[in-house]
Formats: sequence, C-alpha cells, structure tokens
Amino acid sequence: MVRGLYTAASGALVAQAQADTIANNLANVNTTGFKRTLLQVQSARPMDVYLTAKSSSSYVGSLGTGAEVGDTPAVFEQGSLKSTGNPLDTALMGNGFFSVQTPAGVRYTRDGQFARDNNGLLVTLDGNRVLGRNGPIQLGNGDVTVAQNGDVMQNNRVVDTLRIVQFQNPTAVRPEGDSLFADTGAANPQLDTATSVHQGFLENSNANVVRSMVDLITAQRWFDANQKVIQTQDTANGYAIANVGRSSGQ
Repeated sequence: MVRGLYTAASGALVAQAQADTIANNLANVNTTGFKRTLLQVQSARPMDVYLTAKSSSSYVGSLGTGAEVGDTPAVFEQGSLKSTGNPLDTALMGNGFFSVQTPAGVRYTRDGQFARDNNGLLVTLDGNRVLGRNGPIQLGNGDVTVAQNGDVMQNNRVVDTLRIVQFQNPTAVRPEGDSLFADTGAANPQLDTATSVHQGFLENSNANVVRSMVDLITAQRWFDANQKVIQTQDTANGYAIANVGRSSGQ
C-alpha cells in the first residue's frame, strides 16, 4: 500500500510542475518575443520485483513507480507582429534568432526592442550588445534603416548585417529568462538567410491565454485526483494498522 502513496505523490508533484509551467506562460503573454514552454511527462524508472525463497529468488516482473518530469522544452511557434513605428524595433518572421553579447556570453533572443547606447552601440533594453556579422553594431549619427535581409544602414551605406541564426537542433536551446536563450552545446547555430527582418515591428508572445487556462484547469484536476488517491491510500493504511494485528491475535 505504501507504494501506492509514492505513486500518487509523484503524480501530484508532476501536476504541480505542470501548473507552474502554465502559470509562467500566462505571466508572459505580453512579453515581447516570449516562447511558451511545455512540460513533457514520462514514466519514472520501474523497480524489478523478485520472489525470494530460502535459497533462491525468481524474477516476477517490473513495478511502476509513477510519473516524473521528462523535459520542459520551449515551443518556437511564430508569434504575431505588432507595429510600433520605432525605427530601432525589429521583428523576425521565420525560425531565426538575434544574437546578443551578454556578460555570460553569446545568447539568442526574439525580442527586437533595440536602442542606441551612449557609445552609439545597438543594444537591447537590458544593455546587451546586438551582434552583427562583424561583431557589435556601431551606429553613427543619422536615421537607421533595417532591410528585410538584416542589413543595418545609415547614410545610404551598410553599417553591418544583423547576425541572425537558426539552430539545427532546437531542443538544445534553453530559455534563461528576460527573453534570452542559451545554446547548451549541441544546438549548432548557423547563419540564417531565410528569416526576414521587419523594421518598426515587434513579435508578440506565442503564449495563448485561452489554451493556457484550459491546460491549467486540467492540471488542477490532475492534482486533485492524485490527492484523493493519497487520502484513500492513507485511510486504507490506517485501517490495516488498527485492525490487521487485532484480527490475527484473536
């Protein structure tokens, strides 16, 4: 019976993790370039069961031990674009990511809210330098034009081209917060020339409020069901403790 408690508890923990994941998606429905995450559930490692006699044991089979979180990948679906009219705002249509230089190294983002810092460098709102194919993009005086192929132009000349990459293995790309993504080492980023850049636009979050609310209700019911199983198992254990020994002694 105790095993039943552990199995139900593992299901409740996974349901709680699912609710936390959905809550994070809901909290970022208005975050520029945000990509919602999923919770992948898998069976926990089973136990081998043996029947042991005085001098030998025989394999009976495997016993499931419940569920566990397998992974929490991001979903890189395209978000809708909204017009801002700001010439330094840029949005991507396609699978590409902007490359930015952060204190922790190169990171990737779909958030194209850019600005010009005091040194004339193109930066994100957090102050991270936006990378071109020749390094950080240095702007001069004058209006900035960004072409759909990523060329950043001033005074009718190309200053640099935005370093836009796509990943051969997107599952190895992990969110780090603040709309930044990190390559875990196996994503294999490559220059992307298929993704188009749209100046004066930003990409909305791809988290959907209605879908998230439905998923949240499902997770709550999942948690409640496991909680009832735990209560039932606990009642059965209490009955066994109180009555089995008494019955055998009569």
